[in-house]
Amino acid sequence: MAASNSIDSENADYVCDGVNDQDNINAAIGNLPDNGGSIYLREGTYVVGDNIIISKSNVALVGAGASTVIKIKDAKNDNMSVIYASGKENLLVQNLRINGNAVNQTSGTMRGIYLYGGKNSKIVDCWVENLREYGIYLQSSSNNTVTGNTIQGNSLDNSNNNTITSNTFQGNGQHGIYLTASSNNTVTGNTVQGNDHHGIYLSSSDNNTISINAIMGNSQADNNVDNGIQVYQSNYNNIQGNTVRKGTGSKQQNTGITILSGTNNLVANNDLYQAGAAAAKFSDAGTETIFDYSQSGTEENAVPIDSTGLKTNTITFPVPFPSVPRVIANLANFDNDAIIAYIVQIETVTTVNFTIKTNVLDPPSDNVGDNADIIWYATVASQSGGRE
Repeated sequence: MAASNSIDSENADYVCDGVNDQDNINAAIGNLPDNGGSIYLREGTYVVGDNIIISKSNVALVGAGASTVIKIKDAKNDNMSVIYASGKENLLVQNLRINGNAVNQTSGTMRGIYLYGGKNSKIVDCWVENLREYGIYLQSSSNNTVTGNTIQGNSLDNSNNNTITSNTFQGNGQHGIYLTASSNNTVTGNTVQGNDHHGIYLSSSDNNTISINAIMGNSQADNNVDNGIQVYQSNYNNIQGNTVRKGTGSKQQNTGITILSGTNNLVANNDLYQAGAAAAKFSDAGTETIFDYSQSGTEENAVPIDSTGLKTNTITFPVPFPSVPRVIANLANFDNDAIIAYIVQIETVTTVNFTIKTNVLDPPSDNVGDNADIIWYATVASQSGGRE
């Protein structure tokens, strides 16, 4: 398959003319054997005015990378998905750049890749951008993998057992990743940044794993309103190991993680340092949430290297713990190589806050009088609660 501006179209079975190129691509898919096959799109721009429909299972639609561009025509102004498949299995969509051309549209719900009732399929190494809705949309779909893509948002609607991994979700006018009525999905190792609303939003979705994601600077539609991760009416989700930051722009997300409602969600080992514009990094209105979190900090005053006195910081928890939590603190870094010994000491712990003390011991004589900022890192975990 060649575009109208492909450099080499001489041996292509289909050559598009830059007008409704979906007709040529659909014809190529239709001519594949009943048991599927592969369509290769050479470099160039394919202009589409309607859906590319993958009408068979076991089909691979593969491009040449970012140089293979599938673009919605100007003034389409109607609902469409650039690539659409219903009830198909074992599909591969790979190495394509999908451009929704949103600047030249005034209406319509436009998605990049839409799988309805799809199973055992893969969307790999694509760029999906400038859409008027979610870049990738999975509805009633299961056991699919979305990996290595740069995407303007991903939505899972009534979809289960999917894996969303190693993608970048940025600049979406909605949430970065939205799970609704979807369970047993794994969302891991993604970067979710600069989206208009929540970074990751779980609504009526149970038993999902949200882990090791970097979630930064969302809530771009309204400053200090939406959150890095939000959970609503969702139960038994495992939210661990994520790094959440509010961002440095004029618009910042409200909290790092908010549980609006739901029961027995596990929120553990997340780094919530500077996670939200609000004072609270974590907000919990759920039932029997099991939570711990990580927190970093620096002594407000430099500790003199010749000091044997303790410097004290009192840290308030983002939400009260139901019982006295467990706190483990370590020295993460210090700004003077002369420091060869130090103490990080937890003095008191309550359900509301803990007190951390630091000091420097036994400096070399030629460093006496120098100062050092002690930078500490603490993990705080509930000692009560558990899943049955």
